[in-house]
Amino acid sequence: MEKFIIWIGYPILVNKIILKYFLFLSIIPSFILALIVGQVIIPINGLIHPNGVYSIILYRIRLPTIITAMVVGITLSLSGAIMQHLLRNPIVDPYVSGTASGGALGAIISYFLLNSFIMPFLQPLFAFVFSLLSTSLTIIIGKRGGIYGLVIGGVIVSYIFTSIYTILFTILEYKDPTIPPLLFWLLGEISIVGWDQVIPLILISAILVILSLIHSKAIDLVAISDELSYAHGINPQRFRVFWLTFISFVVSYEISLVGVIGFLGILVPHLVRRIIGGNMRDLTVYSSVIGASLMLISNVLSHGLFGTIIPVTPIIALMSSPVLVSLMVRLNDGQRVES
Repeated sequence: MEKFIIWIGYPILVNKIILKYFLFLSIIPSFILALIVGQVIIPINGLIHPNGVYSIILYRIRLPTIITAMVVGITLSLSGAIMQHLLRNPIVDPYVSGTASGGALGAIISYFLLNSFIMPFLQPLFAFVFSLLSTSLTIIIGKRGGIYGLVIGGVIVSYIFTSIYTILFTILEYKDPTIPPLLFWLLGEISIVGWDQVIPLILISAILVILSLIHSKAIDLVAISDELSYAHGINPQRFRVFWLTFISFVVSYEISLVGVIGFLGILVPHLVRRIIGGNMRDLTVYSSVIGASLMLISNVLSHGLFGTIIPVTPIIALMSSPVLVSLMVRLNDGQRVES
């Protein structure tokens, strides 16, 4: 029977099947906690029999916000897992690759070019175009540099795009005071999201999960080698282009709603590989569940930790930093062994 070692001051052997169920069910307490905790605490009785103010907060604000947080957690975690597989790089995700900063730039440019009537419909398109552009630039800049080349390329592209949209935002802020604040675009915030925005997000996320499950074996083959992919009738370059384009579309739509949220796409797939396994089917299922749970917890901390709303990305970055340090140490050790 498979065992897994976890550390809580000292090593403990845990049945791997029990651990899988525990991780899968972790979404339930996270969801209940997110329903209760926020700028307004809703008591258990208010959840069971909501009425008055609690009913308005629960159905019009908290539920759509919670569902948005779950869906964002699912798509960012799964997008990171797919990108790491296809690009054969364990430290790439939509944030590191520059995809997110490109989407934010496109969303901000839409404020300059579109009027308030058509902007809600075309803003995601602007975000998508610039997300795709930034991802392509990252791959072009970093493709010859191996694992670190893509990361460096992503950092360069992110700096360029972030600098541009910070300048544009500063100019725009004087003209349009209704635009979300700069911290929203830089570090993300899942606050009040309407049901009309949540439903398209759910559909897009569902398509991402379903396609990932359907193509899980193909993604595994491309992750192993291009030669093996060709032998099984898969063109790896076209396959990568399709997935990177679709991920850019998904991430860009999310950015137009919640801003740029980083590091989840690195943290969650790495945890799943360590605990469950590295095949794409397992990554799809467990990255989705753990990503949703972590995003819910991060959003609870974001809204309730200091009595005010703080950005989500710093919270996730603090969670991710030990994992990232561990991963970089392992990569460095692997390179020393090879040399």
